[in-house]
Amino acid sequence: MSEFTAEDFDHFFAELWGKPPFAWQHDLAARVLGAVTLPDDGQVVRSWPEAIALPTAAGKTACIDIALFALASQSGRLGAGASITAPRRVFFVVDRRIIVDEAYRRAAQIARRLAEASSGLLREIADRLRHIAWGTREDLDPGQVVPLTVHRLRGGLYRSESWARDPLQPCVIASTVDQLGSRLLFRAYGSSGPGMLPVYAGLAANDSLVFLDEAHCARPFLQTLQAITRLRGHARQPLGRPFQPVILSATPPGEVIDRFEDRSGQGKDPQHPLGRRQLAAKPANLRPVEGAKGAKYSVALAEAMVDAIRELVADNPLAAVAFVNRVATARETYKRLHKLYGENVVLLTGRMRPIDRDDIVSRRLGVLASEQSAARQLDGPLIVVATQTLEVGADLDFDVLVSECASLDALRQRFGRLNRMGRDIESRAVLLASAEQAEGKEPDPVYGTALSATWAWLMEQQAEYGQVDFGIARMAERLPNEERLLALAAPAVDAAVLLPAHMDALCQTWPMPAPSPDVAPFLRGPQNGAADVQVCWRADLDLDLPDPDAALESLFLCPPSSGETLAVPFGLFRRWMEWGTLEDRSSDVESADSELMPTKGKKEPASDAAPKPVIRWRGRETSRNEFVTEASRVYPGDIIVIPAAREQSWGLGDLPQPVTPGTLDIGDRGHRLARGKAILRLHPALVREWPEMAAKHEARRLLEILAAEAETQVEDLANEFSELLGELKAQMLPAPWDWLPAMAKELSAEFSPAKLRHSLRHIGGTQLVLAGKRALAPADPYAPPDRFSDEDDANASGLSTRKGTPILLAEHLPGVQGYARRYARGCGLSPELVEAIAGSALLHDLGKADPRFQALLRGGIPAIAGEPLAKSGAMPSTRTAYRKALAASGYPEGGRHELLSVRMAESVTELLPPGAPFRELALHLIASHHGRCRPFAPMVQDQRPPDVHFKLRDVIATWQGATGLERLDAGIADRFWALIRTYGWWGLAWLETLLRLADHRRSEWEGNIGGN
Repeated sequence: MSEFTAEDFDHFFAELWGKPPFAWQHDLAARVLGAVTLPDDGQVVRSWPEAIALPTAAGKTACIDIALFALASQSGRLGAGASITAPRRVFFVVDRRIIVDEAYRRAAQIARRLAEASSGLLREIADRLRHIAWGTREDLDPGQVVPLTVHRLRGGLYRSESWARDPLQPCVIASTVDQLGSRLLFRAYGSSGPGMLPVYAGLAANDSLVFLDEAHCARPFLQTLQAITRLRGHARQPLGRPFQPVILSATPPGEVIDRFEDRSGQGKDPQHPLGRRQLAAKPANLRPVEGAKGAKYSVALAEAMVDAIRELVADNPLAAVAFVNRVATARETYKRLHKLYGENVVLLTGRMRPIDRDDIVSRRLGVLASEQSAARQLDGPLIVVATQTLEVGADLDFDVLVSECASLDALRQRFGRLNRMGRDIESRAVLLASAEQAEGKEPDPVYGTALSATWAWLMEQQAEYGQVDFGIARMAERLPNEERLLALAAPAVDAAVLLPAHMDALCQTWPMPAPSPDVAPFLRGPQNGAADVQVCWRADLDLDLPDPDAALESLFLCPPSSGETLAVPFGLFRRWMEWGTLEDRSSDVESADSELMPTKGKKEPASDAAPKPVIRWRGRETSRNEFVTEASRVYPGDIIVIPAAREQSWGLGDLPQPVTPGTLDIGDRGHRLARGKAILRLHPALVREWPEMAAKHEARRLLEILAAEAETQVEDLANEFSELLGELKAQMLPAPWDWLPAMAKELSAEFSPAKLRHSLRHIGGTQLVLAGKRALAPADPYAPPDRFSDEDDANASGLSTRKGTPILLAEHLPGVQGYARRYARGCGLSPELVEAIAGSALLHDLGKADPRFQALLRGGIPAIAGEPLAKSGAMPSTRTAYRKALAASGYPEGGRHELLSVRMAESVTELLPPGAPFRELALHLIASHHGRCRPFAPMVQDQRPPDVHFKLRDVIATWQGATGLERLDAGIADRFWALIRTYGWWGLAWLETLLRLADHRRSEWEGNIGGN
């Protein structure tokens, strides 16, 4: 199978988008498709330039098209003895809390068109990507895999982590600096526990292409990416998988030598679409704002913004955008404009939950898309008030613009949204600055001294030309010399230097060392603030209950999901916990929140603000110890759950109005989107907000029975709950309640009345919960939910088959081996490494043969006879039931089957790979396949360990007594460090990932598709 040429790319692009690529896109494809060799030292020769230097609106997101085309071009190398050197994972990274994600939107369109292609070059590309996703050209059923998946990595949690399902799957991931950076450094902001940290690091640093959009805004992260590129070579046997950071910026750093530029001249041709965009005039007038200082800053500036919008828009049907630098100013501006223009005003900040954001984008912003701007016809003014969320990644086209002054590079980004497509219109703009900003006596909290320097330079331009033209070409002609231009740019700080000693500490993920390095200085620089925390609210959460398990039970059944969480700056959240105040002076630039850090002694907490606990979500490990009242116990990247009745917390975000505890809790909807499973929680605060209908009164009646009769058994309510589902699914409810009938329909299909009797949960005397286990059709088939986890999903797939039949251990082990061997071969590993990974897969769960573990799988009932199980539908899914089953089974608290698996594997050397190095690797992979033993094994108090035997392939694996692997001289830690030195920090993590994801995907297949 031959590889493609740049001319083939032109045909692919035309089939995909119905138009030819720009000349620069063709030229870049030609470069990337050039010969790539793999030298003897295992390091991949770059095919991508270090930087792609193009202005805004030049079509830089087409780099995604080129990356996917280059990957498809190499599919013929599968099974031909040649390595695929084009990365499978494409990360598109910005340093903003963005609302409209053009990279994600474009990638999703590509995924959809490839999946639906039936002929032509698109179909050929799709089939080639399917083969790469499968890992071989053999035994592929096209229905088993999709050519491309697309993901958002915004705040950890479930939907965000679906990118980490399969090491072979071609995928595009839209991310922020903090989210990708923390995963590369083995810490993963927003992750619910340490178990998956090596998987995220291994996938992010291998087979990956990282586009850093507007990299001048994220200089520290760029430096850390470059350091990781160097440190990946610190291994005796580097695995040689590609990892390529690429800068996308009109002004790449001066030290970058290998930069790609558009030399075609199309940007200077007024008849060419690219020329129209770059030659369009964007005149702006500068206006100082009096009285905008101190406590009156946001109010005075907001009033000036409103005056400017009224002047530019009046009542004309124009699309207008008002850019401000701080969230507080955006809220004040929105409040005043909403009084004038009502629902024609939209507020967009980074303080929005993804589900709320998606609702707004789908209902309100579609008409502003650049591709529709030439033909759009508005009924009246449409005004968007935004922070930095729209500076990057938003392919929107406005007619007029008002902006608070910022650094020159930020302003050029903002003006990239004004007449973005170069339409034949008279676009107008106004720039505002307070006297404090203009004088620059104190550095601006977001833009430092660059803001006042930019204002001074712009005033010079206005004095000379009458106006300031922010058109792309005209501005480029008038830029000052390099020294002054540097003074007009946002402050560029340097990252902390990433050293091998740091990586030795960071790669220790279980247990983590104390102290453990903070990764923020490597992502933002030592001077800037820490990462966000992720906040969600639950109306059924009461932290004043005497029994903490009752408070947590519903949370375990319906864990936090990415769609319902709100990104809150770390300093702002800690200040709220310490002082009970919500004065928000922050921006929506990830690296600019240092002013929010609490300062000791600066202010005393309010006397009437007694500490109120919140929950630091730690997945399955969450306990009463995570009920925290002290701000000092909250850390960057934490997932925080707040009782929705806590009204003083509602100001942490921009939430749909009016806010009530019931409307604030969108956990059921988020669960369905994130996990692809239905759930319905009946709680008085939630049912209260349902639309008026008979089903609402029936739900209230059920809850009243539950509350009034303490001895009520949940089985007694099962029939009535089933009837309630029947009533709900027959309803036709408008958005945002259309999910409720859909959820009821899905649960009715899964649970017959008889089955419902055993599945309905009764929590705390006030709540009923029905949690589905059946995998549902994903809302977006090209961004599948993460349906399986080995960490904290109480309803995870793989407990049994869909029919409830247990999974036999003798079938699970070779099944995982098949996945692992395919993954390892598909990734181009050597035959020795392939067999080491396959061998570890065959033996990884031997420890489940422990008779006490078998009893636990059966709900605590000892196994009398029969084959040992790997999974069982009788495994308890709630915390209380699990503890009862654990006590009944005799299995030790904190017991780990993988430790016993290591000892049993040592007893069957004929099933381990030949050669000491690969045998050591296999034993480590077994020990670490749930994230432990990096570097130490957990301590398990096992007073009466039984003899364990299991027959596999005509040999008997056995062990007697305790494993003793927690001892420092047991070899677990020594083996880990030896393998780190052999394969490198990210190389070993990647090898672990191949086994762990093989285990996940086989378990998912057993639970949702196949099995007994």
